Amino acid sequence: MGYATVQKVPRINDYALALRIHDNTKPLRGRSPEIKPLGDRRDADTYHIRKEGDSVELVLYKTPVITFMPDGEVVLFVDSYNTVATHQFIQQVLGISAGGVRRTTVLTINNSKYTLAAKDKLRLRKVNIFTYANYADVGGNWQVLNPAQQWTWRLDRKAVTNVRAQYGEFYKYLKGFVNLRTESMKATNWRNDEKDCIRVQQSEFKSVFGSMTSVRSYAYMDKRGKQHINYSNVKPEQYAASSNAFDCLIRPDQPEEDKHTNFYKAALLLVAKLESDAMDIRTDDVTVVSKNIVPLLDDVLFMIHAHQVLIRKALPQGKVSSGIYEHWMLEW
Repeated sequence: MGYATVQKVPRINDYALALRIHDNTKPLRGRSPEIKPLGDRRDADTYHIRKEGDSVELVLYKTPVITFMPDGEVVLFVDSYNTVATHQFIQQVLGISAGGVRRTTVLTINNSKYTLAAKDKLRLRKVNIFTYANYADVGGNWQVLNPAQQWTWRLDRKAVTNVRAQYGEFYKYLKGFVNLRTESMKATNWRNDEKDCIRVQQSEFKSVFGSMTSVRSYAYMDKRGKQHINYSNVKPEQYAASSNAFDCLIRPDQPEEDKHTNFYKAALLLVAKLESDAMDIRTDDVTVVSKNIVPLLDDVLFMIHAHQVLIRKALPQGKVSSGIYEHWMLEW
């Protein structure tokens, strides 16, 4: 299936047309229960039309994605399948722009955005538009009957300041580390322009950590929430182990005799993380852009203290969050 097949699914705007298509469509021979194709008959296992009581359901695979009710309402249901196929199906049948954001289907209706997540159902009704110049019906717009309240996560500036102050010693050390080791050099082999960078030899990592395996054990420290590394989902215990281990290196209440060594380790780990998300360093040396190191520390610490530094804000109706902090709060 795909874009070519969904293009053969008819545009349907109301119950009367859905019912007429259902009643006029012959079922496939030899199928029990009967199945009436929607679009090409050969695509019946992908798209089909059926009745449920007096309602008419348009089915994608096994999910009744679009249901036309006798009273004129249209009910959308994706059953957690936030997929390209689902979005194309909705757009083809109803003419409503659909896409996905963080495992949620987002519909654009009358220049406003509405979400359809998991097991939710979104109810619509077609509202006719008339031109008073000639009293002619020129079509209509979809009206959302049960819009869900949308939320976003924002940083609490006061809480952010408190977290940075809590780790003030390491922030000061890290900025000194960056200033001391920054040089103007090519950040990559495929670009000739020079940037302020830090270069670390693999031998330096090994001398400090003993092996690159020890370095890689910290790879999950910035993977709070439902995230992945190299297409593998990060487990909560992996994030907890990595982030807690990193936190122990930079805590202000550790013994003074251990601080310099641990701060140095933490600084090198941030360099490794910038070079490779999996912290799998296989080259003789790594080069990272200096200005990205301290912001990475911010991210790691704000994830550790997410419930402290993030606050939930209600969005105006018709708006959907595209904030960078949303995936942090998608709990396992």
